[in-house]
Amino acid sequence: MFIVYIRKKSVPMKSLIVNPPEKGVEIKDVEMVKPTNQVLKIRILESGICGTDREIVNGLMATAKPPVNENYMVLGHEAVGQALEDGVLFHMGDLVMPVNRRGCNKCLNCLTGRPDFCETGEFVEAGISGLHGFMREFLYEKEENLILVPKGIEDIAILGQPLSDLEKSLSEILTVQRRMIWTCQDGTYRCRKALVIGSGTIGILTSMLLRSNGFQVDVVNRRDATDKEFRIFEGIGANYINVGDDLEVLKAGNLLFDLIFDASGSDADLLSKSIRLTKNNGIIGLFGFPSKGIASITHQDLQKVVFKSLIVVGLINGQKPHFERAMQRLAEWKSVWPDVVKELITGTIPVSDSNSVISALQRKKEGEIKVKIIWA
Repeated sequence: MFIVYIRKKSVPMKSLIVNPPEKGVEIKDVEMVKPTNQVLKIRILESGICGTDREIVNGLMATAKPPVNENYMVLGHEAVGQALEDGVLFHMGDLVMPVNRRGCNKCLNCLTGRPDFCETGEFVEAGISGLHGFMREFLYEKEENLILVPKGIEDIAILGQPLSDLEKSLSEILTVQRRMIWTCQDGTYRCRKALVIGSGTIGILTSMLLRSNGFQVDVVNRRDATDKEFRIFEGIGANYINVGDDLEVLKAGNLLFDLIFDASGSDADLLSKSIRLTKNNGIIGLFGFPSKGIASITHQDLQKVVFKSLIVVGLINGQKPHFERAMQRLAEWKSVWPDVVKELITGTIPVSDSNSVISALQRKKEGEIKVKIIWA
């Protein structure tokens, strides 16, 4: 009797490698095993750089970890690629975006396609925790984990991943607020005032999303708006306010809000200040992770939460329905706000320029919104 051993084929590919929790990133060829199950081969065209990537590269994300039985991780959770073969749902030449979070395959939410609400906490995230990411030349992926990129938005499609998180966040906010009648007399949200804290990439995309849904939007930061920020916020009809070091100056101007969305990822103390700026029945959405401070909430603040019937909700991660909405939203914005959309991609770096790639992954440049690494 002969025993035949089938050796899985490994494929070398250029990748951006990290070793969390250690600091650092390098570009090198690694051997990736080609799966034997039904997958599509995808050529990665571009990868987006975000704050999460930089936290991992700088050794600041405690939850970052390589896949099981690996001593490294391919970085990256934002990518646009091209199918190199026909599948069932996709065809050769289609532009696609991979979904970054994968479920535990145990809890009901994960088993029904919603690992953003994983109950076990055993999900993995590409390029972040437990799963190789997308900053590499090629990807072998199941079709169920891919989203079609519509024609006409190729230049801004990389924004689909962060925008999917925000589509999910807004959906969650509106679902929670169905506890009452929260629409205006005309059935829209045009009478509702929203405050977006922070004018970075997430603050800009959140402001655009809220304006698309009719909200009145004020955006705050601790400094004057840059020329680019001024053009963007003026273009979408949002108001920018420099609050300096005290968010509560808004209260002195009698500004209170139905929705406060913290996109700053800065000081935990913003929570107590937000409570004081929220109208009756309002909602405070926390997106991202505070980098400093203590959320010191007095008994008076807690009384306000109760008496004013406030909601505080943590917001994170979109899934396939939200990716699809994000793609539709980008197409809408390109038509409605063409001049604003042109401002959103602030840089492209060829992967062959290794020094610039590594520098971009270590620190954010002034005025940056979204920078892309170009692979092909």
